[in-house]
Amino acid sequence: MLPVSRPSLPPLADYVALLEDIWQSRMLSNFGKYARGFEERAQAYFGNAWTRSVVNCDLGLVLSIAALEIPAGGECLVQSFTFNSTVNAILWNRLTPAFVDIDPRTFNVDCGDLERRITAATRAIVVTHIFGSPLPIGRVLEIARRHGLPVVVDAAHAYGAGFQGARIGDPGLGDFQVFSFSGTKQMTCAEGGLIAAATAEGARRIEYLRAYGFQNDYVSEFVGINGKLSEIHAALACLAAGGIDEAVAARQRKAQRYRDALGREAGIRFQEILPDASPTYKDFAILCPERRDDLAAALEAGGIQTKKYFRPVHGMPAFRRFQSPSDDLGDTIAVADAVLCLPMFNELADADVDRVSEAVRRFYGRR
Repeated sequence: MLPVSRPSLPPLADYVALLEDIWQSRMLSNFGKYARGFEERAQAYFGNAWTRSVVNCDLGLVLSIAALEIPAGGECLVQSFTFNSTVNAILWNRLTPAFVDIDPRTFNVDCGDLERRITAATRAIVVTHIFGSPLPIGRVLEIARRHGLPVVVDAAHAYGAGFQGARIGDPGLGDFQVFSFSGTKQMTCAEGGLIAAATAEGARRIEYLRAYGFQNDYVSEFVGINGKLSEIHAALACLAAGGIDEAVAARQRKAQRYRDALGREAGIRFQEILPDASPTYKDFAILCPERRDDLAAALEAGGIQTKKYFRPVHGMPAFRRFQSPSDDLGDTIAVADAVLCLPMFNELADADVDRVSEAVRRFYGRR
């Protein structure tokens, strides 16, 4: 079976050498040299001195929203076409999600709908770079500034992405930007995350919140939690970090190969990428407005795994109580009903891209 994703790992011997160093030091956590080294690599990569490591992206989102100190019950605008953890983070902070529609071409937030939904109860905006394709963050930030709202960016898919000459993670692209390094990402350390804060004060709050609320004196300044990235995970991150640009470039080549092979197929269309955006293609998604499920079944029968991703969160049992009867999320529903992610990972062979493309064309009756 050709998997829809597969983690990319460094040579085992290189990782074992770092593990031996950790075994000798007996330093397993508490921001040792590998966690610090990972942060320093990310800071240099982003050009952002306020980047802090965390145990995973999910907790990074929770802590980033917590750092805003929004009173319980406040409303956060969030797109429904996103991963569950984006909304979980809002609810863990005892805030209320208000769902926003997406642009059906880019799958990212519909900025017009975002602004229309701002009310007197709105306290923050939480948006996602879908599949690692940068959203129009300048427009989002301009809307946020006019309404006096902070912006938290779920950048789980976007480590290595760029937009208008800056890297996602640049301090000007959101109050907090949160990245994931789980096994499905273009760069992985098994589990891990980074928070890129826009200010020194934001970074200071994260430092406290990720370490039980204190620093060295065991006296909590904030209500914190254990969000520390272990040295074992951080060492793997240090090895993987150096290859991120090569990994993203490889995914972009594979995405273009898919587009070249399937671009004339009337039954499908692609996610539209904004001008001056450099996506990571954490996932390669096509839209199949007709017979999506039949195509997925045919590819499965041919030994090709796919993924129907994302599912709209507003309709899930845990979240549907927050949907307003007046909500119009038609584009979200239409995209979710048609989206299908094809195999995409760093070492995916050109021959496998061609195999998948041929299977899709055959399904639609054209070789």
